[in-house]
Amino acid sequence: MSSSSGPVRHMVFCRFREEVTPPQRLAFFEQIRRLAEIPGIAFTNFQCGPNVSPEGYGMQFGDGFMMDFANRDACFMYLAHSTRHAIVARLIEALDGGMHGLLVVDINLENHEKPSRTTRPVLHQHRNARSPRAAQPHD
Repeated sequence: MSSSSGPVRHMVFCRFREEVTPPQRLAFFEQIRRLAEIPGIAFTNFQCGPNVSPEGYGMQFGDGFMMDFANRDACFMYLAHSTRHAIVARLIEALDGGMHGLLVVDINLENHEKPSRTTRPVLHQHRNARSPRAAQPHD
């Protein structure tokens, strides 16, 4: 993470072993969500679930979760907590390849600008400008 003191989004992507069922996967994520109930750990906007992207670029990371922290210090408090370490140790045992089945990305949210109002109409016009032939695979 950079030296920013603004909000941070912590994203974790998991490649579970085949035998780990969807309910077992969600149980890990629920344990992580409940960490917010511990004094000293504070995050918001917790989201979790399976990867539903149709693009096929997920590198077999089939599930994930994310949460937002007010700043880097709040994120570090979460990362350093012993209960989190215990949950992550069990999570890693359930992943295909252990730690290689885990991808973690943290981004500073203050660095991201919202698009201007003129962006949406331009994208909408572009979508409407495509001919039906352009959407079909090439021969």
